[in-house]
Amino acid sequence: MSLAQVRRYPGQRDRRLRLRIGAGLMAVIGLLCIAVGLDEAFRRSGLPISPLTWMSVFVDALVPGFYIFALSSLRSRDELERLLAAAAEQDPLTGLPNRAGFKARAAASLDACRRSGQPATIAMLDIDRFKTINDGWGHGAGDEVLRGVAQAARDSVRATDVFARFGGEEFILLMVDVGPEDALPLVERIRAAMTRAVPHPGAPEHRVTISAGLAAIEGHDVPAIELAAKAADGGLYLAKEAGRNRAIVVSRERETSVLPERA
Repeated sequence: MSLAQVRRYPGQRDRRLRLRIGAGLMAVIGLLCIAVGLDEAFRRSGLPISPLTWMSVFVDALVPGFYIFALSSLRSRDELERLLAAAAEQDPLTGLPNRAGFKARAAASLDACRRSGQPATIAMLDIDRFKTINDGWGHGAGDEVLRGVAQAARDSVRATDVFARFGGEEFILLMVDVGPEDALPLVERIRAAMTRAVPHPGAPEHRVTISAGLAAIEGHDVPAIELAAKAADGGLYLAKEAGRNRAIVVSRERETSVLPERA
């Protein structure tokens, strides 16, 4: 079970409830014991109190403190689990969702599309000749390009879209409320923003360009997302074969290629 699943695991709520009930019962028992001890002491006023009685009162007084400590530990553990679950769904380099994070967010978005009866599209995007950047200017330069592409995407995608790093130099984008043909101008705008905003380490004679493939999501569940991503990856491969720096829509009816505008 992944950390992301742990966060949503139903038994976790039961465990928290049991811990809170147990700690509460211990606190009540401790307070009752203290009350009984004090009552006994007052009723036997003037008689000597044995060391064992004092020890019992002291131990009973620790129980409410344990209750407070248990609640504090529970809050700390919940916060740690939350942070670990978030880290399990986030790419540490770019701050974007990773594959697991994308699936979780995409499933929620598709559920909204299912209720509204609206279409959705997957786009796979890849940085062209990224290996050349790593080999020619070092992995540090490659990391800067990846971070730049991620930031340019954040500034360009719609609030309803889900953008994530899929692995290496490849990214995935879920666009809701649009089919592939209508999503194509959105992807073109994002590609242009990336090229415009992300400096190439070998500038000014080089540019960072992006290739993309798009496909419709035929369904509203995780398998439908995976099938669409596979189809969009095929469109991305065709875009690379056609010369890169372009987007290709893959559909059942036809294939549309969009070439970059020439300066």
